[in-house]
Amino acid sequence: MTGERPTAAERRARTRRGAPGPAAIATGQPLVAIVGYPNVGKSTLFNRLTGRREAVVDRMPGVTRDRRQGGAEWRGRAFQLVDTGGIDAADPTPIGRQVAAQAVRALEEADLILFVLDATAGATPGDLEIAERLRRAQAPVIVVANKADGEAQELQAQALWALGLGEVVPVSALHGRGVGELLDAIVERLPAAPAVAEAEERPPAICILGRPNVGKSSILNALLGEERVVVHDRPGTTRDPVDTLIEVNGRQIILTDTAGLRRRGRMREGVEHYSQIRALQAAERSDVALVVCDATEGITDSDLAAVDQAARAHCATLVVMNKWDLAQPDLDALTGKLRAKSRQRPPIEVCSAVTGEGLHRLIPAALRLYERYRSRIPTHDLNTALRELAEERPGPRRRGTRLSLRYLVQTGSAPPQFRLEVNDPSLVTRDYGFWLENRLRRRFDLEGVPLVIVYRGRD
Repeated sequence: MTGERPTAAERRARTRRGAPGPAAIATGQPLVAIVGYPNVGKSTLFNRLTGRREAVVDRMPGVTRDRRQGGAEWRGRAFQLVDTGGIDAADPTPIGRQVAAQAVRALEEADLILFVLDATAGATPGDLEIAERLRRAQAPVIVVANKADGEAQELQAQALWALGLGEVVPVSALHGRGVGELLDAIVERLPAAPAVAEAEERPPAICILGRPNVGKSSILNALLGEERVVVHDRPGTTRDPVDTLIEVNGRQIILTDTAGLRRRGRMREGVEHYSQIRALQAAERSDVALVVCDATEGITDSDLAAVDQAARAHCATLVVMNKWDLAQPDLDALTGKLRAKSRQRPPIEVCSAVTGEGLHRLIPAALRLYERYRSRIPTHDLNTALRELAEERPGPRRRGTRLSLRYLVQTGSAPPQFRLEVNDPSLVTRDYGFWLENRLRRRFDLEGVPLVIVYRGRD
């Protein structure tokens, strides 16, 4: 009978027919889904088990909306954890239904399910509805009684055996109590993992940035061919960065959706503040940023601020004009504005997440930027260009001494880093430094790529 039961990998393949698979499929690691009613501490447990504070946590229920994936390891066994939003069958709102659908999808793909409940509250009617669903699940279930901060709560947790789902493990995700026992229980129930090949180079990481409500999540879903993240016309729907590993033409790529970037004066405290921090952290660990703008509004000051934030995170940058089916602004004018306002001078692509127009160009354009981001330029070519630039525009002069450009060498990549030897670094003006940087971009096809130039004197 066990031979007829579909494996978790087969179930995932069925739900993703024609669409790229998630990170757990690509890495071969088992997938562990964390599910439960809202506000029982699922994201706190996710952060505790992964050892990183990546999921946004708040006392307000319903903070987590999208599936968030992260790696964990215990006693030599590696596995992938998936944090989900709370399942509340009584929530009639469109966002509530989408959040529940995301959690259900995680259940269908999981090799093991952690059902999290509040040990101090016991089994609520909402918990009982989820338990009924889990009895029909094909993956094994571990009941996690969270918020068991002491012996009294651990005794209360034993009542959860009545759910009929098997072992109950009391833990305190906030304080770490009982987490080792939970990890022991997880690795005991994980399926045997295939042999892991020698570590390969990390796949290109592409994050999707932009101000709220420009269609970032819609673009991610359209690229994946499935409803991977919750989409709503209310700004601020996305809160946690959502990483997804996809395969394009045989090449693995990490795609990350992020919360909308707001100006400091418009950013509130609490959930919104931490969502903003997580979005910027996602940019810092990415190679390329797709900065999404709304074509019906053109490129706004907030869009330019997002481009600058991508540059400060040392991301190569591609500007994506979404909603092209609703408006087609003058691309030459948009390019001119970017060149005038943005130091990196990023290229522009247009698309519509609704109609699919132009979506096929986004990943290839991002990968071209990635290759330039990691490129190395021969020293001979750099110094040939340096001599020509010095002739085109001689260096600034001060007190009878003119800046002399002597030798240029690349010292690193991702992003490209250079050391430029000059006679006196104090003679380099801001204007001349920007001009030199932009000329190098133009000469070596590095538009949209951050450059780091360190000026060194004779000593």
